[in-house]
Amino acid sequence: MINMKQAPEKEEMPGEYEYDEPAYPYGLCLHLDAEQLEKLGITALPKVGSTMMIKAKAYVKSTGAYETQGGNDMTMSLQITDMEISGEDRQTSQAEAMYGKDKSTDKPARPVTDASTMLYGS
Repeated sequence: MINMKQAPEKEEMPGEYEYDEPAYPYGLCLHLDAEQLEKLGITALPKVGSTMMIKAKAYVKSTGAYETQGGNDMTMSLQITDMEISGEDRQTSQAEAMYGKDKSTDKPARPVTDASTMLYGS
């Protein structure tokens, strides 16, 4: 994981403006309303300050590259199309994340590695 916290900007004229700049860029903040929370299965709101894990699929909506006096700049806009949110402390195995739980035993499902297992079981 890469921390996206911004480096504080250097003041050109110290003391001229006093304000708290945000620690993270505005574009990295997601706002979910009741409809999205319901779709994600969130029925109780977490405490403010708690951490969550987000897994998302997005498509590239736009890209841009341009030259400025300071050098070259690039931008990219992503549209999230699918996502999953869970508490950071929730641990799932890779098999469970990919295949879900085996409903009959309530254990993580296993991928089938041998075709004979699919046909005859083991």
